[in-house]
Amino acid sequence: MVSEDPNIIVGPHYERTTDSSLGELFLMLLRNHNDIVLQVDARTGEKLPANLLLNRAVLLAKWLQKNHLGPGDSISMSSENRLEYCIIPIAAFLTGITFVPLNPEYTSGEIKHVLDLSKPKLIFCSANTANRIISGKANYPYVKNYILLDKIYKESHDVISYEDIVKGAKTDSVDEEFVATPVNPDEAVAVILCSSGTTGLPKGVMTTHYNITAYIEIASIILERNLRDSYDSEDAPEVLTGVAPFFHGMGFMLMLLSMLGGRTLVVYSKFDPKEFLQSIPKYKITTLVIPPPIVLFLIKHPMVKNYDLSSIREIKSGAAALGKEVEQEVSQRLTLKHLNQNYGMTETTLGVLMPTGGDHRVGSVGKLVPGMKCKVVDSEGNSLGPNKEGELCFQGPLVMKGYINNPTATADIIDKDNWLHSGDIGYYDNDGYFFIVDRLKELIKYKGFQVAPAELETLLMTHSAVADAAVVGMEDELVGELPLAFVVKKPMQKVTAADLEKYIAERVSSAKRLRGGVHFVEAIPRNPTGKILRRILRERVRKMHSKL
Repeated sequence: MVSEDPNIIVGPHYERTTDSSLGELFLMLLRNHNDIVLQVDARTGEKLPANLLLNRAVLLAKWLQKNHLGPGDSISMSSENRLEYCIIPIAAFLTGITFVPLNPEYTSGEIKHVLDLSKPKLIFCSANTANRIISGKANYPYVKNYILLDKIYKESHDVISYEDIVKGAKTDSVDEEFVATPVNPDEAVAVILCSSGTTGLPKGVMTTHYNITAYIEIASIILERNLRDSYDSEDAPEVLTGVAPFFHGMGFMLMLLSMLGGRTLVVYSKFDPKEFLQSIPKYKITTLVIPPPIVLFLIKHPMVKNYDLSSIREIKSGAAALGKEVEQEVSQRLTLKHLNQNYGMTETTLGVLMPTGGDHRVGSVGKLVPGMKCKVVDSEGNSLGPNKEGELCFQGPLVMKGYINNPTATADIIDKDNWLHSGDIGYYDNDGYFFIVDRLKELIKYKGFQVAPAELETLLMTHSAVADAAVVGMEDELVGELPLAFVVKKPMQKVTAADLEKYIAERVSSAKRLRGGVHFVEAIPRNPTGKILRRILRERVRKMHSKL
């Protein structure tokens, strides 16, 4: 395709072929999948075939409708990965309800912040999260019911058992009469995932039905090309790892795509090294969809050599950057057909840069996917040609609708010409392969999770002994980056680094803890308008790190 600006890269042709909602699409495809096993519990071996999955989702959808929930409403879920997880968003899609997954490690303060964005009517909770959620219910009066995936409470008017709702679902019959609630796929929000965008506290990313159906169509184009160019007809059926958290964009879209494609997803409630390695030969896993820390584990951990990993054909890595050396080492160690790095954001539905076909360049995150446009711009907003570093900007059907109830933040990331500014620095070569080199945005990536410095800085400033604070990431080979704080103490106040690390740990989820430590300084470097000069602090961290 030809662009009006020669420096704008345009992906291969994509033509929209469906106006269906996700509810209509899932209803049709899950009926066609019949008894194909779509998910397996890695620990117990319990299987979830398509017909049972659909029947449970339909029973839940009918219960939601009976309780007067429909388009315009939202429901939330706080749980680790498990077989029941996929039922709730499918039921939401079937009824036109917006699904809002939560990080199960959120603290009470984080839960309130995120729930206040979408104001769900129901929250589904596991045994691991129910106490934390229900104990704070006075903080979210808009929640009418709490649905327990595990029986740990006595039922009451607002606490209901999930098992009672889906009781009676069978595998030998499918409700052929049920019809999905119609919605406008271009406008209706299917899911709200949390992201920190390019800065600040978590924001609710509104992803429409069309964003996701477009991604499904685009992914199928890429998959067909990859299969045609790269795989043999005798290759075993694809079995994937569901170790990426389902509340995260990467894990959530993997869950949806595997169900729609009729592929088996092995579901892990958490990453346990031994369980993970044992499951690969046990379930003949062919494709690992994992963040870089698990790729590093496969290279470095001595127990890996004790397991037969020969079934693995491909590794797909996302959520954070993967170095060239790591990519080369894991490819050699596992004798892979493919190791693919993808690039995307929650705000772009999922990957917008990814390898296609058998052609791959080490260190590259691939080429632009069909239907999307990309430009690399300098600090003045001018588009740049090949091999020149700048901020990556995207336009097309995968760009989110916006941040819920936050037009200011939406305008900050999507400009008047509908270009989404990623906050990531990269370039493309003469053949259109993209490489990510740095970040403009302030986010810290710990094990693929986004950590917003502003959130931690705000918390630090609530401590009585802190006069000023700044948080940056410290590079770490195993997890990506560790949050590290520079702190200015108030005069005459006594506080230790350990005190502040504990103070933060008690108020945030695990990924946000100050694992990089706390360092006391005389002043935080700022520009004339008061903005923290993180570049100076990051350089200071690099010098500190090099001396270790």
